[in-house]
Amino acid sequence: MTRSHLCLLCLLLFLLNFAASEDEATTMYYLKSRLNLIPAGVNWSNPDHCKWDNVQCDANNRVTRIQLNEKGIQGWLYRDLGKLSELVVLEFFSNKISGSIPDLSGLKHLQILNLHDNLFSSSISLNLFSGMNSLQEVYLDNNPFHFWGFPVAITEATSLKILSLVNCSLAGTIPDLFSSETLPSLVSLKLSHNYLRGGLPESLGRSSLQQLYLDGQQPYLDGSISVLQNMTSLVEIDLQGNAFSGQIPDLSGLQSLRLFNVKENHFTGVVPPSLTGLKSLTVVNLTNNYFQGLMPLFDKSVSVDAITNTNSFCLDTPGAPCDPRVDALISIAESFGYPLKLAKSWRGNDPCNSWLGITCSGSNVTVVNLERQELTGTISPSFAKLTSLETIFLSNNSLTGSIPTELTTLPKLRTLDVSCVSQQYQRWCAKVQGKCDCGDYW
Repeated sequence: MTRSHLCLLCLLLFLLNFAASEDEATTMYYLKSRLNLIPAGVNWSNPDHCKWDNVQCDANNRVTRIQLNEKGIQGWLYRDLGKLSELVVLEFFSNKISGSIPDLSGLKHLQILNLHDNLFSSSISLNLFSGMNSLQEVYLDNNPFHFWGFPVAITEATSLKILSLVNCSLAGTIPDLFSSETLPSLVSLKLSHNYLRGGLPESLGRSSLQQLYLDGQQPYLDGSISVLQNMTSLVEIDLQGNAFSGQIPDLSGLQSLRLFNVKENHFTGVVPPSLTGLKSLTVVNLTNNYFQGLMPLFDKSVSVDAITNTNSFCLDTPGAPCDPRVDALISIAESFGYPLKLAKSWRGNDPCNSWLGITCSGSNVTVVNLERQELTGTISPSFAKLTSLETIFLSNNSLTGSIPTELTTLPKLRTLDVSCVSQQYQRWCAKVQGKCDCGDYW
């Protein structure tokens, strides 16, 4: 290449940078015209926008940072803000800016987008994350957006580390796209106080998340939380105020877990040793569920809230063993998947005290009558631990498997009714309006 060609190339690059700089200057002046900056004490009066308060530019006068935070600024953002193609940080948090968030797609250098605690009310663009492969942190908390769902374009933000969308009208189901294969850098996902529904996606179990906040959904998230047992990087879990149900899974692999908050859900079953044995725990909240069995005993260094106003612990003393009759019945409930109906009724340490389906003679359990309770699962061998049993009614449920041979050891058992317990016979019985005469088909 000759010297003249080099000079021409340099001139061309200069003109391109100059044109881009002029275009950015126009964008910045339009932005200025839409914001009420004077009452906020922000000086954007210099003819050179690179010398404005809280604005930074690179050597080519291209805007790289706009950080106007906690100024009480009113107004709205210019729609063509996406033309600031070298922008690295865009922050306007804790102001009173309204309207919509402009289309920022294609800002390939943007690393931080922080607009929390404003008055943005329009819907979020489906292209919000398009082309943002450098984006690392997003904070849109506490804005009164119109209802919106996760933009699928978030999968293009492959460098994303922190996604905080608390109290911002996010609605619908949680998409199944949070695996490390899709978002390899994501460590913090905060979606509290929104309108999410449904269950936890399977991809969470293949993520590297350290923080997962899903508390306070309206109406609620529900289903099992078994996916948590695979999230071995978790440090903080907050699921408070939902309708998650079933058991707490085996959490022994979560060796860094410090916060575990499942307050105000529908969990049943015993609190597993895999949770109480975690040495990393500092805060645990189990209040307002339907946990059963003994009240869990955590290390003294752990702050524990396990108030028993809905929980069904047998005793109020952590670690105190339950009556053997209670242990046997809780084990029976385990084979049925710890049904919520039983958890609500089987409270305290005396099964002869008005427990659903339990009849006693003195302190001896003589009858277990759980027919028509919509039970699923299998029949537990633990029935054999109730040696005074005379009658077991399990008819008209949806049980599977075989009758445990241990039941043949019960010395006083006279009646075992397991008729009409398969879904097939349930459907047949429904056709005759509940007049079930299926017989014992075991």
